[in-house]
Amino acid sequence: MYKYLLMLGLAAGTAAHGQERPQHPQPPYPYYSEDVTFDNTKDGFKMAGTFTRPEAAGKYPAVILVSGSGPQDRDSDIFGHKSFLVLADHLTRNGIAVLRYDDRGTNKSGGEMKGSDITGFTRDAQAAMQYLRSRPDVDAKKAGIIGHSEGGAIGQIMASEDPGVAFLVSLAGPGVDGATLIMSQTEAILRLYQLTDTIIQMQLGYQRAMMDAIVQEKDTAALRARIMRNASKQYNENPNLKAVQPEEFFVRAVSSQYMSPEYLSIVRFDPKPYFAGIKCPVLALNGDKDIQVVSSVHLAGWKNGVKQAEIRELPGLNHLFQKCNSCQVSEYKTLTETISPAALDVMSKWIRQTTGLAK
Repeated sequence: MYKYLLMLGLAAGTAAHGQERPQHPQPPYPYYSEDVTFDNTKDGFKMAGTFTRPEAAGKYPAVILVSGSGPQDRDSDIFGHKSFLVLADHLTRNGIAVLRYDDRGTNKSGGEMKGSDITGFTRDAQAAMQYLRSRPDVDAKKAGIIGHSEGGAIGQIMASEDPGVAFLVSLAGPGVDGATLIMSQTEAILRLYQLTDTIIQMQLGYQRAMMDAIVQEKDTAALRARIMRNASKQYNENPNLKAVQPEEFFVRAVSSQYMSPEYLSIVRFDPKPYFAGIKCPVLALNGDKDIQVVSSVHLAGWKNGVKQAEIRELPGLNHLFQKCNSCQVSEYKTLTETISPAALDVMSKWIRQTTGLAK
């Protein structure tokens, strides 16, 4: 959910040219890899991705990788870190087939990202799962989901509605409703930047007003008007904003972000109804330095909501499951580690045990 940090003015820039990424695997790979396409028949477009499996012929346990918010390619390239490439490589080397795909409207996948929300992204993931199960080299009864951040919400929906989902791995997936997620995220980020308590409480007040509007207002026109009033109030109470931009520009920019269909669906998402329907094995992971999906808040939600879930808080890891130093969002791009080897090891061992690969 890094995309929406723009509303706090705290999003990081792009990765520096030539930034070292030592975990990125390089071809030739010691396994079978195939670029594939499959149909999202409900929305009428083709998705594109990459399927990998061990080299030897056979039927393998398999998983789809579902990305977080914002347009991401099949490698989940964020600030030069290709986390899904690293994850798929690790899992495939451990006997697990993997399908990763470009988000709708991104890279080689059809459809439109603009105007889409969690419901639409779930249909994309369902199409990916249907394709995965259709392959002769996949054990359809052992096909599961790994979802990162917003992808964890999509995994909840699928696992609760589809009894054929064999397992679910949530990587910093939401354990509480979206408004609580955003409020805890906002506070964690502001405190990490060591702002004064007065400023923190003021910013939390502005954010709470936005969350209340999104949750309470169902009419789009009424919601937009309320969001704009809130933004105008924020502008007029902050001299620093007045010094750098006109009120009209600020209000329009803030309103555009908060009124995004994807953002609205995140805030309005509540995992509780889906938790009740999840019957498959679940592994819920968070880094204890994650300031976007705060582990203490969300893992408690998973623990209370999904009784069979294995809950793991991984020390020293941020939202991208990197070993971090300052652990600010701006640090993501400067770290050389793409995913902690410890996190990779936890996932692969758990999936192997869950699917019967590890005896």
